[in-house]
Amino acid sequence: MHVTQLFDEIRVYAGAAARTGVQFERDTVRRSGGCCTSLTELIRKARDAGDGYYLPLDLWPVNTERVALQKSWVVASSDAL
Repeated sequence: MHVTQLFDEIRVYAGAAARTGVQFERDTVRRSGGCCTSLTELIRKARDAGDGYYLPLDLWPVNTERVALQKSWVVASSDAL
């Protein structure tokens, strides 16, 4: 029995990733440079190249609409050392 793996289309804008609601079968996106096998790979590729990725449905964080790809720097003061 062949099980079709579905991928979500992901858009990146202003440092955050969000699902578009469009889904594709694995065979459609697997040779695409935007096909990601993990959330970590999605974050790395988005930092390097911008927009247009595909991520397996089960790898998106549950109950999460957007994922922040850029974290603000926290500066430690010299007083804390």
